[in-house]
Amino acid sequence: MKTFLQKLFGLGGHDTNVQSQELPPPPSMRSLREHQRESAIEWVASRMRQLLQTECREAGALTDDEKKYLIYLASCLIEWVEKDLDVYLSIKEMPLSDKHHKYLLKVYEEVKEEIRHCFPPGNTEPMEQHEDEAVWRVYRDVLHAVTQKKFLLIREGEVSSFRQGDIICEAIIKERSDIPRARDLAKLSLLELGVSASSIMSHLLLISEAITNVLKHANEGKLTIVDAKTSLHVLVEDTGPGFPLKILPYTTLMAGYSTKKSLGQGFTLMMKMAEQVLLSTSSRGSTLILVFHGKEGAKHESIV
Repeated sequence: MKTFLQKLFGLGGHDTNVQSQELPPPPSMRSLREHQRESAIEWVASRMRQLLQTECREAGALTDDEKKYLIYLASCLIEWVEKDLDVYLSIKEMPLSDKHHKYLLKVYEEVKEEIRHCFPPGNTEPMEQHEDEAVWRVYRDVLHAVTQKKFLLIREGEVSSFRQGDIICEAIIKERSDIPRARDLAKLSLLELGVSASSIMSHLLLISEAITNVLKHANEGKLTIVDAKTSLHVLVEDTGPGFPLKILPYTTLMAGYSTKKSLGQGFTLMMKMAEQVLLSTSSRGSTLILVFHGKEGAKHESIV
């Protein structure tokens, strides 16, 4: 006689007519991600629907077409996050009514950290990576040309060449009180190097802009100033999410353009006052490099 467990799981015994049943395969991680994506889209659409109905109570319930449109907007929002696009710029460029623009932006502000945690960028296929490389080269070459060689995108591996020379200043940026400390340390280092007072003022203005942005867009960063004899290299590193390529033409070419209120004149000011601005950026963080004339003011060649 079969035991209870043998009957339950079909084990043991002499009944050869009973065929073993295979368990169904477990769901894939892809199906789990798709389920998460659908749930996120539905939540975003539902939240927008709630905000719209609260503002326009007299208009009554939304029509089916309006609900479908909100689903479409929500799916666009999730896709932008998955592709690591600039969501603020994408919303701005989309032809939306004032109310849809207002509430899509509001919902994104409410849940952007949670959405980015659930749908981190960077899961690209080899073909997409190849295409991204080609796109990166186009951005690099075009921006270098239109800025008259003032701005250049570089790879992470190219940053080390700008550290060659004597390091005259290093400062860690973790909290707001580190900003004036780093600025004072930079000023003292430049004075000791013999940089003129007028040059120090302009250098410090850009250094302040760069290190202030570290805390606005990343958890921490580092300031390094290198005396490369014929030039000064100011490196500002951060551990933030990086700059989407799509916003760089706006950031570098449009004075005052910002996807966040705090960016202000940023890159355009740097390109006016530094000899050259270089940027290495990825999802692991960014390194901004400001190149200035050497302390004697001798002109030197820009990086090609």
